[in-house]
Amino acid sequence: MSGADEPPRPQADQCPPAGSAREPGAVGAPAPAGGAALRPGRRAATLVLAAAVVAGVGPAALFWLAGFGMDPPERLPVATVPLLGAVLCGPLTDLTAGLRRRVALAWLAASLVVALVSGTATLALPGAQPYYLLCPLAAFLLAAALREVRPHGLAPAVVVYTACTLLANFTLDSFLPVGGFLLVNVGTLFFGITFTQRDRVHRFGRPTVYRMIFAAAAANVALAASLGTPLRFVAVSFLSIVLAETADTEVFHRLRGRRWVTRVASSNAISAPIDTVVFTLLAFWGEDYATPRWLTQVIVTDVLVKYASGLLAALGVLALVRSALPAPRAPLGPAAAAAGTPGAGEGGAGRR
Repeated sequence: MSGADEPPRPQADQCPPAGSAREPGAVGAPAPAGGAALRPGRRAATLVLAAAVVAGVGPAALFWLAGFGMDPPERLPVATVPLLGAVLCGPLTDLTAGLRRRVALAWLAASLVVALVSGTATLALPGAQPYYLLCPLAAFLLAAALREVRPHGLAPAVVVYTACTLLANFTLDSFLPVGGFLLVNVGTLFFGITFTQRDRVHRFGRPTVYRMIFAAAAANVALAASLGTPLRFVAVSFLSIVLAETADTEVFHRLRGRRWVTRVASSNAISAPIDTVVFTLLAFWGEDYATPRWLTQVIVTDVLVKYASGLLAALGVLALVRSALPAPRAPLGPAAAAAGTPGAGEGGAGRR
């Protein structure tokens, strides 16, 4: 990854210059028509199928996690199922971005079949509902649509970011006990993903980031009201999102010139504690179960999990998704074209 700040965004359907590092925010940008792949690489194919399986079993897993809440639901709210599919449309969009349209749609259709089969298998579990199959359907339809939206890479990041914030607030009172001290808030697992998605949107400008933040906060208020979430949680969630995301955005932009992962890690180190402390204290202070020990457990665990999940998500974007995409071919330079020699570049061979 180059240490320089993001290069200017390439025009639609153009590749970055030869030898340049591909920005994580541009993972969704497809290769040019001449360089689009006829099939995904082995790693990309494996990840597509893995995402399909997760889309199938995801609703059942989300229902199980929601069972750790203070007031476990008897069934998963219908709205949360397509939201989970929206989260999973991100990797599906990225992994098929470098393929020709017909090939990408074929792979997405295959992933849908795998997801529906695995999702159908979960319907035998207690509490499972037929509408769980909306998750893979939403993931497939959104991935097929978003890979065509320009500028490439923006729409998938915004959709995943918004969906993760909504799911994080749905599971805000679910806590997984780990060991004798740690209490993992299930919503933190989703919120960690938002850090990397927001940092991918930074390449489209600070105003775009703020529009996304406030749109996601407003969507959280609307969803919380529809699900009957207490007004206290709604107000605190809105406040913590705006404060933490604003701090993260400003830190990220002040670190221009640093490596992308460094900027992500540094901005998360500021925003994660702000979000956790503000939300935990204002949302739970005064509750019978919110003893000083309990609040300390939640705050310490949340900060660690948010920071770790955000960093792992960033490294995953770099090491897994980007390496799974077909590398662009480098254009021939004037001297190479005149000599008829292959162009050098990270994409491999030139003319043969």
